[in-house]
Amino acid sequence: MLVATPNLCIDRTQVVTDLVPGAVLRAQEVHVTAGGKGVNVARVLRAHRVPATVVGLVAAGGGEQLRTLLREEGADLVPVEVPGDVRVNTVLVESTAGRMTVINEPGSPLSQEDWRGYCAAVARSLPGNRALACSGSLPPGAPPDAYAQLVDVAHHLGIPALVDCAPGALAACLPAGPDLVSPNLQEAEAAITGDTGHLLVDAHTDVRARASAAATALLDLGASAAAVTAGAHGVALAERGGGAPRWWASAGVAVVSTVGAGDAFLGGVLVDVEAQPAGRVSWPRAVLLGSATASASCEQLLAGGVDPQRARELYEHLQKRCAAREGDDDPR
Repeated sequence: MLVATPNLCIDRTQVVTDLVPGAVLRAQEVHVTAGGKGVNVARVLRAHRVPATVVGLVAAGGGEQLRTLLREEGADLVPVEVPGDVRVNTVLVESTAGRMTVINEPGSPLSQEDWRGYCAAVARSLPGNRALACSGSLPPGAPPDAYAQLVDVAHHLGIPALVDCAPGALAACLPAGPDLVSPNLQEAEAAITGDTGHLLVDAHTDVRARASAAATALLDLGASAAAVTAGAHGVALAERGGGAPRWWASAGVAVVSTVGAGDAFLGGVLVDVEAQPAGRVSWPRAVLLGSATASASCEQLLAGGVDPQRARELYEHLQKRCAAREGDDDPR
């Protein structure tokens, strides 16, 4: 699998007792890892023993530390060197309340030449891979249709492209016809309407109806299939020509961290894509494994961390639940 994740970063996860604005706090634990949504996706793939190569921008300032962190965890990196500094994302975990606060830096600005070099690196790395996953934010200076360009590169080579990114980049890539998009509900609705003010859940929301409507709307805008995740509520899948959207409830787990759960979802989908015959992907089956993998990742502190055996256990649990509800093995 090839994972295009331009905006690489270094994640600093700090555990504090309570987050008190305006106070001086001392961290109980500090974990420094390579980051970026695609790095988390690749972690899931490696945990399942699926080869994964990450193509990422590596800025000069902090680049050596980033390379070292990726090398130490066994990541296969195709680096594209650019000026500037590697961004640092801060994750604050409150041990008392269990809440998480995430501060994401934007990344160093790119030139048009930098982006052309990145696209060329993706194109060189794609042949021989089963799929391209485009994942994560775009640094300042990247073209709005950046992921649409990468989808076109993949399709030119006859390789499916999956996309999970911020609303603006998602909206811009839909006309290119990505094979699957996997935004969360807020991202999906923002991409469709341009309104970022939606709440994922409130007292009057019907999450299942909203997710299903969003998945259908993403097809109307160009996606071949859309899986809209809604956290602990579940996921809606719509496929072009596939009838009404399907809905899966989430597997209930004891949550340690939800950071990277969407990345684990995409990683689980890709694990199943790797196992299926080329050109004959069953998205319902892949999405079910994605849902199980996302749930398993919530039991881990590290973003993208997942126990593959636990993911399989939850997958089997979801399969049985679906079979009991539908009277067969079709996970609807």
